[in-house]
Amino acid sequence: MSSRVLIVDDHPIIRDALVTSLISLGVFEDVETAASFQELLEKLERDGEYQLLVLDLSLTDVSGADGMLYIREHYPALPVVIFSGNDSVDIVAQCFENGVHGFVSKNSSMQVFVSAIRIVLAGSTYIPPSAASLMGFESNPVIEAELLPAQEQIRFTPKQQEVFEQLIQGVPNKVIARRLNMAEGTVKTHLHGIYQLLRVGNRAQAILRSQQLQIIK
Repeated sequence: MSSRVLIVDDHPIIRDALVTSLISLGVFEDVETAASFQELLEKLERDGEYQLLVLDLSLTDVSGADGMLYIREHYPALPVVIFSGNDSVDIVAQCFENGVHGFVSKNSSMQVFVSAIRIVLAGSTYIPPSAASLMGFESNPVIEAELLPAQEQIRFTPKQQEVFEQLIQGVPNKVIARRLNMAEGTVKTHLHGIYQLLRVGNRAQAILRSQQLQIIK
């Protein structure tokens, strides 16, 4: 099966630039595009076999938050990278609350964009260093897990571990509840416990902290 990506952006110049770069650099064999959220849904309903979705937050036919949450809830196996002109730390954090796998500012170079895509395809998560810094994390922390003091060794309960594994996959709360056969309120309770153990306040910070502690890559 050929590697396929779907790029959704309502600016044709941006779409064409991304297609050219991803094909010329050999990241994907098949790069498809959509100019609206409705066109995106039609493509996914026809054939949802994509390895990645690159989604603009500023589509004219859907609000950014509603669109990304719909995709994550209805297509949870499809990794999503947000490509947005608004890269405020609040927007970045909201995107990860909704379960995306990466966020790239439209002000970034094509090299950064492609690097982020490769990181997500490898099964990891990409959070912009500028946003990570504003959340209190260095972009390239050098902390060896085995050298951390005892209080830094994170030990989740079995249920917290199950929820945490879904969290790092970018699975929204509703889908976690469905997969683990628990109420959404129970999922939120476990997430609160996870955040307390990691000493963070949201999903993006939990991912960064887990990378810092080498719980995840």
